[in-house]
Amino acid sequence: MKLSTKGRYSVRAMVSLGILSNTQTGPVSLKDISQVEGISVSYLEQLFVHLRRSGLVKSVRGPGGGYHFARQPEDIYLDEIMAVVKESINPVDCRSCENFEELACDSAELRNACCVTRPMWEDLDEKIGSFLKSISLADLLKGRKA
Repeated sequence: MKLSTKGRYSVRAMVSLGILSNTQTGPVSLKDISQVEGISVSYLEQLFVHLRRSGLVKSVRGPGGGYHFARQPEDIYLDEIMAVVKESINPVDCRSCENFEELACDSAELRNACCVTRPMWEDLDEKIGSFLKSISLADLLKGRKA
């Protein structure tokens, strides 16, 4: 399982927002986050649209504008960040065995194996979700180790 850049970069950008918020006054610009993280401003703009719409960050317009957290970092968890940028943490594509045409399996034999192993993948998905729900931005800002 590999997370897309949407999920990884969103978490990194939110952590940088927290770090930069502690070192400067006023809102943090995407340019500042871009310089710290090496992520293009245009990509950050796409991510922050989702983060703003979901209520995780607030934007300030105009000269000296930028972003700040809409809630305290203690109240923002990694699973929420991943969800708002539509990052799937499900380790496999087969979620339902009722309709084989929707499965990612290439052959009938693989479809049957997929259905046999699906409960195990669902358990893994739940454990990953629980893990991400247990880590707040504040934990990362404090240097919490998993």
